[in-house]
Amino acid sequence: MGATDLQSASQGLAIGVAMIATFLGLSVWYHRQGRLDRDAEDQTFYGGQEVRRWIGVAVLATLAAVVFFGSWVHPRVEGRGNPAFVIVWLVVLGLVVATLAVALWDWVATWRFAREKRRALMKDHVDELAHHLRVIAAAAKRPDRNGEDPSFEISNDGSD
Repeated sequence: MGATDLQSASQGLAIGVAMIATFLGLSVWYHRQGRLDRDAEDQTFYGGQEVRRWIGVAVLATLAAVVFFGSWVHPRVEGRGNPAFVIVWLVVLGLVVATLAVALWDWVATWRFAREKRRALMKDHVDELAHHLRVIAAAAKRPDRNGEDPSFEISNDGSD
């Protein structure tokens, strides 16, 4: 692969990463426009998510710029290795790691938020079921019109 092939490949990679950053930024903007935060917990999570994703956009845009401008740095100068080339690609590697770190940060935050929402939903369901069981138990203790206590039998075979 010659220097021009490396340059063309690097520029193509930079354009691809820039497009990804653009679409991610548009996605963040679009979701902000359509979001109605219902409570403080949601506002906190979605505000943080937006910050994390804009950081991701910034890292990707920086990565695209470094790759694009780094494509003009030749790997060899006067028959020797070019230290600037090594530095550029070490910066690229660092930005790739930063992109992965931001993605992991966002994934973990989303996972935790979803876990808390599931727990709250389950607690609400358990509380509602407990309320219904108390109502049924209270109705079972009241005498019916004839003055007799109704008997409730709960069977495990499903033939209540």
